[in-house]
Amino acid sequence: MEANHCSLGVYPSYPDLVIDVGEVTLGEENRKKLQKTQRDQERARVIRAACALLNSGGGVIQMEMANRDERPTEMGLDLEESLRKLIQYPYLQAFFETKQHGRCFY
Repeated sequence: MEANHCSLGVYPSYPDLVIDVGEVTLGEENRKKLQKTQRDQERARVIRAACALLNSGGGVIQMEMANRDERPTEMGLDLEESLRKLIQYPYLQAFFETKQHGRCFY
């Protein structure tokens, strides 16, 4: 099995391009419980999608929440910090908006 294999689903949707990164564990406490490799793999999928959308003019990242029993309102500090490093700006809200709908987080 390849360590860096990453599959992202890309869906052209009017008016925005949607990249589905699959299941991601959300919420700081839930992310702390993950093994480092799983946390790193999930973060890499999110960052890859964010980079693609930032370079192509924008769009939507769709994540299915892996943690089914809770409804977190935040992504997790490691994901937020990685996005800040990507945009090199301290305020995520300047580039990213978040929305939760059922088990999907956008």
